[in-house]
Amino acid sequence: MESNPCISTSTIRTLHAPPEVLENISAQSQPSSPRSSALATSPNSPSESVSSLPSVGSSFFFSSAAASPPRSQPQSNHYARDSSTQGLIIPSLTLPAPLRRPTPFGKTLGDLRLLVVGNGADDRELVSNILLDDNEDVVDISGWEDFEHGSILRASTDWIEHRDAHGLEKFEPAKNVEIISLARHEFDINSTKSSILPVIQSPFHSVSELIDPRCQPSAALANLIASPWSPLHTALIILSNSVVASDFAFTGPSTLEDGPIDLLTPHIPVILMRHGPDHTHFPSRPHMSSFRPRSAAALRNGLFRSPETLSSLRYEAAERFLRWREVECAVEEINASHRETVSLSSNEAFWNKAKWEAEWESRLSQDVAISCEREDPARVPEQQCFDPLHLSSLLSFSLCLLDPATRLLSRSVSTFVDKLADSQVRVAMVGSLFLGIGIGMMIR
Repeated sequence: MESNPCISTSTIRTLHAPPEVLENISAQSQPSSPRSSALATSPNSPSESVSSLPSVGSSFFFSSAAASPPRSQPQSNHYARDSSTQGLIIPSLTLPAPLRRPTPFGKTLGDLRLLVVGNGADDRELVSNILLDDNEDVVDISGWEDFEHGSILRASTDWIEHRDAHGLEKFEPAKNVEIISLARHEFDINSTKSSILPVIQSPFHSVSELIDPRCQPSAALANLIASPWSPLHTALIILSNSVVASDFAFTGPSTLEDGPIDLLTPHIPVILMRHGPDHTHFPSRPHMSSFRPRSAAALRNGLFRSPETLSSLRYEAAERFLRWREVECAVEEINASHRETVSLSSNEAFWNKAKWEAEWESRLSQDVAISCEREDPARVPEQQCFDPLHLSSLLSFSLCLLDPATRLLSRSVSTFVDKLADSQVRVAMVGSLFLGIGIGMMIR
């Protein structure tokens, strides 16, 4: 119900007016509408004055003079002073539009980066309608921004709270949803190599620089890359208008789209969506994303309201990044070995051994002496070695051999004496002696 300023002003002014004047004011302040004129109320009725007052929650504020007590003066002077000093102040206060309350799914969504290509990517209204319209988790949508390869649309599912120096709260959109529409080029192999792949691999290079090249792929590394705040693109959505065949059999994308799709699937999870009058579902293809929605509502529900689906897409993106990183490391190793081989082969023809010896032979002994002085005797244990060509070493080595030779000779003599102690051995030896003497005499 709208309040009439005339009624409110007269009502405030009658708070301290005498009954005679109150009748005149009430008669003058009646509206000219038939409904209000038909209502007869007593001028002294307190309900009329109270009902005319603005509510506490309204934006009506009064001056301090209205609350001042009346003085003991004649009634005519008293009413004239009240009419000149008391007034009604109605400030114009414009309040900002209330912010949408984020949903639990929007608060825990994290960063969502989507690429949109295909025949329908050039229709901004279609892209916004498929992903953001009728989306309860989106609290703010920014405008489209153009860049080199297409346009970017940023949206938010949560608010970021800031406080200024005076402690006042300020809420800004998080802008955690990023939709990149690559619609400035034809969707073919050439444009895919020149425009789409550089956009996909741009965060690959930044993330690869933060990882140690010696770090091997592991589950911990995959979990780190697949976090909700990863800079990698979550998925690539292809909006295709391919129609089914005349026999109503399910057909895949057109032949012109097969090449770019096969080129993109090793780098990012690819989601095929059909737009236009034909809404049939594409058949499954190898190396595609495991998430295959059949409608725009299913796509929005999987991206914004299914943490399992979103986590699966992020892990697929992390796996493709790790594969790209392994390929790049292998290519870098091959290029490094090739450069080393080329460098050695190119320097081999210009290397002169005689010149090298002439330059460095004079310093060889000096460098060896300096290197020996740098050796740490605590780290390199002293080794006793004998030089056979040195006389003192030869004598020391000979004296060291006397002791084992003496022991060996004494052992042999004692063994021979022990064998002679046996009578059979003695007879055999004497017999052998005489046999040898006899054979010698017969020969002579």
